[in-house]
Order: sequence, then structure tokens, then C-alpha cells
Amino acid sequence: MKRRFRHPTPEVLGALRRSPYFREMPAQKLEEMSRFFREDFFPGGSLLLEEKRPARRLFLLLQGAVAVSIRRGGEELIVEVHRKKGDLIGWSALVPPKQYTATAKALEDSRVLSIAGKDLEDFFRRHPSCGWLFLKKLSTLIATRLHRTRTFLAENLR
Repeated sequence: MKRRFRHPTPEVLGALRRSPYFREMPAQKLEEMSRFFREDFFPGGSLLLEEKRPARRLFLLLQGAVAVSIRRGGEELIVEVHRKKGDLIGWSALVPPKQYTATAKALEDSRVLSIAGKDLEDFFRRHPSCGWLFLKKLSTLIATRLHRTRTFLAENLR
């Protein structure tokens, strides 16, 4: 099946250039990669992704607010709220077993850029130096979240 490529819009390119996850990539590579992104709109209250579902897409927040929560027992525990333009949501789309580990819900009308995890992986296979730049930023994000989780557990399991 042949994939149809979009022409990158100035807004998509601008958002990627400002994103800490993509801004260090060469302009030509960024433009090529931007063709795989699409802009999505999520009304307040709608789900971007759901815990334990297959992780297929990665999201970059453009506008709005998104709560990330996990279910424990019958309760929903909000672990993070994204409000910052450029925040990355759904990185499980790149990490085996490619299953979302949390639910992300729009707290208000929100706009995001999204890309299929497979498309991003294919791009990084063709351009390993871009993959390395992204991986450095992603590993920092994961380490930060791990640190916050450990701190939370230490404070709440005394």
C-alpha cells in the first residue's frame, strides 16, 4: 500500500522546530518527517489514548490541557497534567510492548500534532542520527517521570 504524504504546513513545521524533541534535527530532515504528522482536535472530555490499549500514535500538544491518569482499583489517579505547548504524550507508541500505560484525556478543547509510531520508527531507521537526537530527549523525559514516581511512592508508602 502506497502512503500518501502531506505537504508540511508552516504551523506543523513551526511546532516541530520549537519542540525540544525535534528542534535539533536538520531542517531538511524535519521537513521530511513533518509530512507524517497530522493535526488533531480533541474536545474537552474526550480521550486521546486509553490505558492498556495498543499504542499507535504519539502526540505533541499545540494548545489546551491534557490530564494523564492511571486506574488503580476503581479509582482514576491523575499523575500529570500537560498544558505546555510541545509536551509529548503517548511515547508508548515507540516502546515495546507498545501498549499505553495511562489514559490521556482533554481537560479542555485541545489541539495536537500526532504521528503514527510506526511512521516515526521508519523515519528514524532511515535517519539514525535524528533517531539518536530524539532518543536522548525521550530518555530524559522517561527518567524524569521515573524520578517523580519514585518520589511519590516514597512519600505515600510510609
